[in-house]
Amino acid sequence: MIDFSHVPVIDNHCHPFEEGKKTLNPESLAKIFFHGMGDLPQEGVKKSRLWGVSDELRHHLFHMGVVQTLVCQLSQVLGCPGELEAVAAERNRRTSLGFPAYARMLYEDAGIVASVLDTGLSKTDPLLAFIPGRVLRLFQMDPLIDRLIEECDSYSQLIQEYLATLERAVRKDGFVGVKCHLAERVGFGVGTVPEGEAEALFPKVKAKSPGAFKKLYAAIFSHTLLQCQELKIPLHLHTGCTGGLWKGPLSDADPFLLIPLLSAPRFLQTRIVLLHAAYPWIQHAAEMAHSFPHVWVDMSWTTPWISLRLVECYRDVIGIAPLSKILVGSGGHDSPEIPWLAAKTAKIALGEALGDTVRLGLLSPVQAEKAGRMILHDNAARLYGLEG
Repeated sequence: MIDFSHVPVIDNHCHPFEEGKKTLNPESLAKIFFHGMGDLPQEGVKKSRLWGVSDELRHHLFHMGVVQTLVCQLSQVLGCPGELEAVAAERNRRTSLGFPAYARMLYEDAGIVASVLDTGLSKTDPLLAFIPGRVLRLFQMDPLIDRLIEECDSYSQLIQEYLATLERAVRKDGFVGVKCHLAERVGFGVGTVPEGEAEALFPKVKAKSPGAFKKLYAAIFSHTLLQCQELKIPLHLHTGCTGGLWKGPLSDADPFLLIPLLSAPRFLQTRIVLLHAAYPWIQHAAEMAHSFPHVWVDMSWTTPWISLRLVECYRDVIGIAPLSKILVGSGGHDSPEIPWLAAKTAKIALGEALGDTVRLGLLSPVQAEKAGRMILHDNAARLYGLEG
């Protein structure tokens, strides 16, 4: 096994922390790693992940593999017994002395030096100050589309304002990429939509027609691909299910469905990042990165959620994707434990997977160590122009 503990990390995909997570009881600490349904529905709460949990479900939450890994790793850092209750108590003692200081301690322990945040917050928002290290932001296209549909009187007006807003966001406000939920809102099997058809469908979109909205979104997506190409920024696509609940067919999130669209020559210069390694289609994501010159694979959510099988996940990706097109991330939200655990588990998994390549004579120690550094840090630094 190769020791990557000293290597810096760029978290390619995460979200801002919440100030309300300063104090977390054992259930709340476990629940930030839960993406399923609560079993006690609450009136007025639309997201079933936020519903209450019964004693039976609470028992299972405490025994999720990722929560057990959290307890194992965090108890070592905090110097407390390896039990969820003890970890939560010591964590809360430290956050009571200063939440930012606690976050810095975790980030320094894991070596996280920069984070790419999926957020529409301005670069001066106080919430960003909670994130230690360098902070980069992804522009969220979905909220803008929803707002412009309400405000605009025509598709042509919408496109003009959409592209102008995106350009300002990158050139003036410093966003480094675009985040898109094509799979959830339309499905990856979408084709291109002629401008005339999109314009004709706009009244139906205003009238809340789901079918018309999907075609309009597809038309905007094509514009976004070309705009990202012109602005020289990557487009991040949510792929896979990431353990959450899905409104449409889950199969719509398989990145193989993107092949006809991404094969179009006019899109080949647009850099595409497949977020979450398309889990459970992780081998599909790796094959896409191998076959398409403009596709990268991001390992967020697999780290840390698939902690007990993470070595196999990394083996799947490094087995076919160019080592220069693999990025680590967390999908972290709520509290700093998620990005911290993602970085820690990524280093463990890479140490084991790349260590095996050395043992088998497939890579030299120098090659394997370079590959690990690239995946943990250098690939993202190159993608976002952070080198030097």
